[in-house]
Amino acid sequence: MRTAPAKKPALILVAILLGFTLPLSANGDTISTAITCRQTVERSGAIALEVEIQNRGNVTAHNVVATLILDDLVKGYDHLGDNPPGRKIHLKDRLVNPGLNPGRYVAVLRVDFEEQNGRPHRAYHFFNIPYRMDRMLSSRLPLWMKTAAPCFNKKAFWKKKGVIRLSMKNNGKEEIRPNVWLFLPEGFTSPEPNRSCRLTPGETKVEEIPLHLEPDGKNQSPYHLIVWYERDNAHYSWDLKGLIKVEERPAYFNWYLILGAILLIISFTALSIRRLRRSPQITRSPIPRNP
Repeated sequence: MRTAPAKKPALILVAILLGFTLPLSANGDTISTAITCRQTVERSGAIALEVEIQNRGNVTAHNVVATLILDDLVKGYDHLGDNPPGRKIHLKDRLVNPGLNPGRYVAVLRVDFEEQNGRPHRAYHFFNIPYRMDRMLSSRLPLWMKTAAPCFNKKAFWKKKGVIRLSMKNNGKEEIRPNVWLFLPEGFTSPEPNRSCRLTPGETKVEEIPLHLEPDGKNQSPYHLIVWYERDNAHYSWDLKGLIKVEERPAYFNWYLILGAILLIISFTALSIRRLRRSPQITRSPIPRNP
């Protein structure tokens, strides 16, 4: 992704607070992680970041690690330590030469941590960075997009797999090659979360991203699709959001219908065979010949 400084010498944005709550046990212990990010695009093109990771739960988040994902840049911040209840971890960084084209970027801050027993967890924070947008030739967006998520039934005997559909149409006059990154909440996994596409002018395409429901998947779980591409030395990106539905409908009724139909067929077949066996036998005696 490419960033773009604004017309002012420095652009300061305060990211929207994101809450992430995890119940850890039946006694009500939780780790509730709130992430805020303040970013400044300097006149030189450098990006200054100030991140705050707050634990609003009642148990400690251990071994906290953060990762920044911005375009092709992936930067890790290891060994941030433990985050006790009510405490905050402060993180500061300055990207001196990010090498970004003008445009509006969707940046991702991922926070990984563990419970006391070592069970891992992950939280995401998504925020926009307008970078030197005054230098863009055009801010028009010729790409139309729409996303749809599946609905899982936890009580079903199968169908623990689904797809997230991404519909796209190129309304421009030039070819577009969008990149797609999928970020999932806990309880869901995908064997192919990222991909690249190709859309000719006027072409419509539907990408299907496979999705697996894990035992801890919850209803109304949010997912994010980051779609971005570059054209004419400018960067375009979007954060498409959706909710994965998880229901718990009894699946026994469908089984009753299937078993009932099988038993009906078996009973009908057995009755037909029984009737054939009981039907009278017709015998023909030979016609005597004349002497």
